[in-house]
Amino acid sequence: MDTVAALFSGFVAGAAVGVLGLGIFGPLLVSVPTTNWLRRQFPDPSNWVMVSLGAALVAQAGCAVLGLLLGVVLLNVADGGSSGLGSPTWQFTLGIILVLSVLAVGAIAWQPWLWRRMTVFALIAAGCYGWMLPHLAAA
Repeated sequence: MDTVAALFSGFVAGAAVGVLGLGIFGPLLVSVPTTNWLRRQFPDPSNWVMVSLGAALVAQAGCAVLGLLLGVVLLNVADGGSSGLGSPTWQFTLGIILVLSVLAVGAIAWQPWLWRRMTVFALIAAGCYGWMLPHLAAA
């Protein structure tokens, strides 16, 4: 597997997770109640829009960086990996699924009212990082 292909695939998969995640969690950024401590720090609505925009951009960049790191992991795992689970490397895909399920269960236990959003986000992240990233890197 080519190094540039793995890194670029990770970046693209991370960017996809960031954009789709913004569609899931974006409405929460603008609907934070005024009793929230962060919202009280920025009482003017125009300031809150800028804070929300900054949080969204940091989250998207973080997803892209995580994708780059997962591209490096895929590069190291793919040499000895075999195909399965609909992926060129089933070990990588299974690892991503297990890590995301543990993180999703922890997040749902911490904030139970977000269970639908967390579940959808975990499925999107598993699809992008677990399947899209290896397929793009192998292509």
